[in-house]
Amino acid sequence: MKKIISAIATVALVVGTAVAVAPAANAACSGKLKIAYQGPLTGPEAALGINELNGVKFALSKFLKANKGSNVDPVVYEVDDQGDPAVAGPIAPKVAAEECVVALVGPAYSGASKVSLPVYLSAGLSIITPSATNPTLPSFGKSIFHRAVLTDDYQGPAAARLIVSKNKKATVFLVNDASDYAVGLQKTVDITLAGRVVGKDVTPTGTTDFTATIAKIKKSKATAVFYSGYFSQAAVFVKQLRDSGSKITFASGDGTLDDQFVKLARKSAEGALLTAPAIPFETASPKLAAEMTAMGMKPGVYTTESYDAANFFLDAIKAGNTDRASINKYVSTKSHKGLSKTLKFDAEGEVSGADVNGFIVKNGKLVLLGAIK
Repeated sequence: MKKIISAIATVALVVGTAVAVAPAANAACSGKLKIAYQGPLTGPEAALGINELNGVKFALSKFLKANKGSNVDPVVYEVDDQGDPAVAGPIAPKVAAEECVVALVGPAYSGASKVSLPVYLSAGLSIITPSATNPTLPSFGKSIFHRAVLTDDYQGPAAARLIVSKNKKATVFLVNDASDYAVGLQKTVDITLAGRVVGKDVTPTGTTDFTATIAKIKKSKATAVFYSGYFSQAAVFVKQLRDSGSKITFASGDGTLDDQFVKLARKSAEGALLTAPAIPFETASPKLAAEMTAMGMKPGVYTTESYDAANFFLDAIKAGNTDRASINKYVSTKSHKGLSKTLKFDAEGEVSGADVNGFIVKNGKLVLLGAIK
């Protein structure tokens, strides 16, 4: 997932800063070990970040109950990057300089990941992202990079198959919000659909009037539109699409798969087809989902993957690893049987043996359709 703004310039700035903070970041922790989470905790897409943060909090809470006396801080070190690389760039060096932060779940979004990873690489801070899906991220994080989900190289083709499974004669209009995540995801959808694509348009992040795009969609006579972007803007788009009288099939990826999309779009969201390389927490473990909810933390999209990522790091600490280097070696070479899947990373930090799931909005709820074949 996610946005990128002038990435080359920002990465260059951050890499330079990383060299300066690395010595402090590698200093020994004199207090309790901290698990960090990085993602959007404020702003229009905060719902996604809160879902993931809750997964980390829940994992930490259960770990500490089972391992009393463990030298792990009970409070998650929260890093709010708003899902924006321009915000993530200045924050990452500060995180790296916190010597007691020994592992990080995140970053949640691909654009924020691209500017943060070079800093964390320099500082030797291991990361497991639960949701950043851009395929190029291993080149930015190298040895400290790990990803708990499949990339857009898998999600895009799966989204295309889901659309066609609902209409064998489907023709599709593609729209993206110009973010790094959206452009990459649309590309793989486009390649898979090939001759079925009858038009394309770009509606940059922040667009509030989709009139011109809707006119193009109607002129193309497409039977489906695939929107590559995020739930806050997707809700505005689909509402205007339905208000225009269009009954075209609306499909989107994991950036839109959030309860907030349904809440914001209301009836206009009905029937929307969505995809994600994720499994709902309630499906993965109804018992744990109920326990988590009773603690005041409602699970959502990517809560499961964040819970698994945090638990992998906690496994490493339980095994006696207390510094960044040994924790990174542990998650790079061992495996963790999580709720979503068994986390076992290859040399690039990628996980295997996972599916892309399909979802549909039905009666105001996100309903799991299952793995997309």
